[in-house]
Amino acid sequence: MSKIDPSNQTGSAATGTSAQGANVVALPAKVAEPTPSEKVVAFVKRHPVLTIAGGVAIGVAVSALLPRRFSRRVVARTLDFAEAAGTASVVLGRRAGDKAHDVGIDARKQASRLADRAEKASDLAVLNLEKYGLAAVATVSALGRATARRASRLGDAAADTANRIGDAASVRSNKVLHMAEDLRKRVKS
Repeated sequence: MSKIDPSNQTGSAATGTSAQGANVVALPAKVAEPTPSEKVVAFVKRHPVLTIAGGVAIGVAVSALLPRRFSRRVVARTLDFAEAAGTASVVLGRRAGDKAHDVGIDARKQASRLADRAEKASDLAVLNLEKYGLAAVATVSALGRATARRASRLGDAAADTANRIGDAASVRSNKVLHMAEDLRKRVKS
């Protein structure tokens, strides 16, 4: 580490550099004092065996100070409460298990009903699509046939008109040819 002369430092301490280019590390702020509970937790983490031994020693001292009748009654009551709590937890556990089982059965039934409804709806949709598809095919087919009939009629009418025009043109051209021949004969004579 390099020594830094405080007289050479400029106002750049916030950026971590001095006028000479040496790095300046900001010192941590004032460390807060740990709370008493933090101190106890830290002690227990550092000395777990000592903590357990102290707890056992305190328990032995308290039981030695209490009369035997009192401690036996407390133990008997504690055992009674523990037994009652165990029985209650077993009963509540069974009830909760039965309710969970019933909820599962109900959920399975509802899912089955929902699946049946979805299947019926999809079958109905397929039938409707098939019906509409067949109707569309029939409509397109009828439209195609009607269009073919109209086109055939228009084609026949156009052919008849073309034949009439052709016949009329043929008749007129024959007349023109006869007139031209007559004119030629007159001119030659």
